Amino acid sequence: MQKFDALLANFSSKEKIRIGVVCANDEVTIQSVFHEKVRDYLEPVLIGDEAKILEIVTQNAFSARIVAAETEEKCAAIGVEMVRAGEIDFLMKGHLQTRTFLRAVVDREKGIAASGLLSHVALNEIPAYHKLLLTTDGGMVTAPSKEEKKTLIAHGIEVMNKIGVAKPKVGLLAAAETVNPKISSSVEAEEIMREIQSEAPESCWIDGPISLDLALSKEVAAIKHYESSVAGDADIVVGPDITTMNVLGKSLTVLAGAKMAGLIMGASVPIVMVSRGSTEEEKVYSILVAMYCSKRG
Repeated sequence: MQKFDALLANFSSKEKIRIGVVCANDEVTIQSVFHEKVRDYLEPVLIGDEAKILEIVTQNAFSARIVAAETEEKCAAIGVEMVRAGEIDFLMKGHLQTRTFLRAVVDREKGIAASGLLSHVALNEIPAYHKLLLTTDGGMVTAPSKEEKKTLIAHGIEVMNKIGVAKPKVGLLAAAETVNPKISSSVEAEEIMREIQSEAPESCWIDGPISLDLALSKEVAAIKHYESSVAGDADIVVGPDITTMNVLGKSLTVLAGAKMAGLIMGASVPIVMVSRGSTEEEKVYSILVAMYCSKRG
């Protein structure tokens, strides 16, 4: 898929997708759920201050199920409980502290963590690139171990599969395409590549270590005479740490004019968790990607 609008145009579902908004106490969040691009596909469940939510819903002539909860902790607990009960297809973080929200998600007895590791994936529509690019992890896992990087890759592949990319191309980012024994992440990149090629060769094409320019530019690959199924055509790029990928993500949006959608993967349902500073467009596209990842039919 080249554009988010193409994802939207190709979306179909036999049933409405049930979105649970945790602490849906602010107008911007509610408006994103009822945005014209996604509202026809959604069945919203708004959890939080009943009077405040009802006021916003009434003023905007929206219709939604409201579940009353007084505190942030109670909102998060109810959202997670409804997921466990099969009443919600994906969650969206509203007006509450991230740590409060995630504490309920990862609770060992009552939580919904599924893979043992929650990770952040960002799907980016970049004017200078020919298709959507998934970057991970710039928001959750600070310094992933080798095994954790394999989980990040698995989560990225899952998202790409859901939006219609059957066998994505994965680049394990490094400063150069050669292994440097002094840089452990470059050594790990080659090891991960070899292991995935051996263990799950049909899941993806993978190359690492590979520099960002080689992963995204066929011209650079041609100049360097670098031959790889990933070079110049990556669907997913995985970084060595959160700093690298956070800087890359912000560079894409601030300097390159990219549009971004962000999800937390690794729970039993996708989680939309964008920052309060995110644009309405970013929230809507994040909801769209979550719809793909959670649709039932």
